[in-house]
Amino acid sequence: MKRILKGFIVIVVIFLTACGKAGTEEMRITGGQEFIYAPNKGQVARTEPYVVELGSGESGQVVADVVWEILNDAPGTSIEDGVVIIDDTYVAGDINGTDIVIRATVEGENKTEGQSATVTLHVREAERLASFEISLPDSIRTNTGTEISLINCTNQYGELMESLESEVSWGFSNEKLSVESGQLWARMLVGQEVFAAVSATVDGISAEKRFVVTKEENYVPDAETLERLAQAEIEILRKVDFAQGREVDLDAYVYVNEALEGIKELEVDVSGMIHAGSAAEYQVAIRHKDGTLEMEDRKADEDGKIRLSLQDAEAVEVSPVLRFGLGACEKEEAQGYLKVACQDAYTGTEAYGFYGTVAEVKGGVSLCGSENFFVMALPEGFYNIKITKPLSGTGRSTVKINGASQGTNVGNQGTGGRTGVRPYTYLMEDVFVEGGSARISLEEKDYTLAEVEVRKTPQIAERRVHIYLGGDSTVSTYYPIEEEEPAPGRFQTGWGQVLKHYVTEENAVTNLAGGGTYARSWYEMAFPGVIQNGQPGDYFLIQAGINDRTYSNKEEMAEYLTAMIEECREKGIIVILCTAMQSPKFWKDKNGNELGEHGVPEGSGLSPFMDVICGLAQEKGVFLVDIGKLTGEWYSQVGRTYVAQNYHLYNKETHVEEDTLHLSYHGAMKVAELVATKLAQMQAEGATDGEGNTLDGLSFQEMREYEVRCQDGSGKEILLKTTGVRPGSM
Repeated sequence: MKRILKGFIVIVVIFLTACGKAGTEEMRITGGQEFIYAPNKGQVARTEPYVVELGSGESGQVVADVVWEILNDAPGTSIEDGVVIIDDTYVAGDINGTDIVIRATVEGENKTEGQSATVTLHVREAERLASFEISLPDSIRTNTGTEISLINCTNQYGELMESLESEVSWGFSNEKLSVESGQLWARMLVGQEVFAAVSATVDGISAEKRFVVTKEENYVPDAETLERLAQAEIEILRKVDFAQGREVDLDAYVYVNEALEGIKELEVDVSGMIHAGSAAEYQVAIRHKDGTLEMEDRKADEDGKIRLSLQDAEAVEVSPVLRFGLGACEKEEAQGYLKVACQDAYTGTEAYGFYGTVAEVKGGVSLCGSENFFVMALPEGFYNIKITKPLSGTGRSTVKINGASQGTNVGNQGTGGRTGVRPYTYLMEDVFVEGGSARISLEEKDYTLAEVEVRKTPQIAERRVHIYLGGDSTVSTYYPIEEEEPAPGRFQTGWGQVLKHYVTEENAVTNLAGGGTYARSWYEMAFPGVIQNGQPGDYFLIQAGINDRTYSNKEEMAEYLTAMIEECREKGIIVILCTAMQSPKFWKDKNGNELGEHGVPEGSGLSPFMDVICGLAQEKGVFLVDIGKLTGEWYSQVGRTYVAQNYHLYNKETHVEEDTLHLSYHGAMKVAELVATKLAQMQAEGATDGEGNTLDGLSFQEMREYEVRCQDGSGKEILLKTTGVRPGSM
């Protein structure tokens, strides 16, 4: 009996040991890949297959019966048999892309049934060219072909691209230069030597190579010649010299009368104005003696006149509302639109047309390429220019007028369940046009355009003070613009998108922030738009740090912020430096230590960049809004849980923190409030910068005390009283 009992105990021990091993056997997801590029239009991207293994090391056992899921909200992504599939409807949001959480759950009749594991895949935006160089010797022999190619092609992440399939557009400084079958030919008559240049443009990105053309067979330019070459003014040939501009008849664009004393009735003959026709509309602006401005759109009578009844008016301005339907746009002339076909070329003598290679797409045209424009002849002055993208357009665009960015991130939906009315429209206010023409071009992911509307900014009215915003994806605008306030934790929104709700109509806010940008890239991409349009007394707020930490460094960030400060001062634009906001992603102190629910976040590895910005503001004598400090102090009061679930992107159904860096609509409103409140307080205190500038040009909504009710991580209700600028009517 003892032997039987002893044997039974041994069996039980073996059984329990086996069960214990099975119960604690490690389950992990292997294979796959760390990141994947989203596909371009019409394509699909797939990862290597993920697999589930039990056990560690090489002894792991592959499990076949697995249910695969993607936990967070990531439209355009799916998973089948461990392979993640990304289709062309995926929207990255910005250059940082999206992290998707993959879960594998074991099923079937085994002891591991119900166990699960997760892994994160980073989905980058579709790979696109960011820079390249032209490979060509410093000297070439005339009447001899020399191999020319593109090298060091890097994408938006600074990584070398494996291939470049897009078409190359070549430009030359001399009509005797040409590229044929991969070789550059210089069929030029030269003496000893002549300087020349060739340019290449691919997907809107351009590079130039300067070289010496010589008749000698083994000529090698010396250092002095190369230095003279670098300093030489060499222009690439263009079919139209836009810099010379085009003379336009001012009377065809505007009627102004500032001598209205005693005039009660006024007839304005618009029959000679551009876009005259029965369906055309004209913008009528009347300035009254009390300084108020009355605006309305009017149609002319059958005799081509607009008849006005005036009372207490001291000035009238009438100008045509120019509306263009491009390519396959469905808007008709009967609706007041001028139809512009792709073959309607602009050569410098027309009132409008296309320059370059333009393709018709569903509902509009494509302006793909840096040398393709829609051109309108306009007298020098300020204009409100609105563009509409066709329904077929996808992805974001950078909109440029005469080569300077006037809109970034246009059409970017972001993440967090944003829906709304399409097509997307974008209004550029008070764009300064000089040279006799306005050239519209598009860059980045979407080059499509359907409609353009141009209105002259009334010269009889005082120009509003503008607030220009620069920065990254946490400042950017996202589309479509929602009319209804979303639930907390939804709709990726930049604080720059909603800052307009905290200032009055005396200020105009132009948000040029772009996803993935850092100080240098934003300076190169969008800052020219600030300098082109900004006027003395305008304000420029620039946030930096988040992407500088990833793609640059503190020294380069300070260098380009300094360049922006100096160029703004030359034009009389007042600079306000901003540090980056805190977030649950960086819920740590300056030393990287984890904080509790109500600790004061300082940004961990991001904090040195905040310190540099604060130091630079003091060194250069510019205004500073320390958003990192403001958000850190407020976030500590409401707690990390509330911040993650309300101020950032959070799915209340799946309880997944989808994005702990980018802001939700409610988070953007809070950060914008903190910025506006700080500036209003500084204004009230009479703050001045090193140049003696004040903040008096800013006009804020009412500041008052209000209550905030929230719950912390333990479910405890918190009641806070705070004072801040409250949003105006929305």
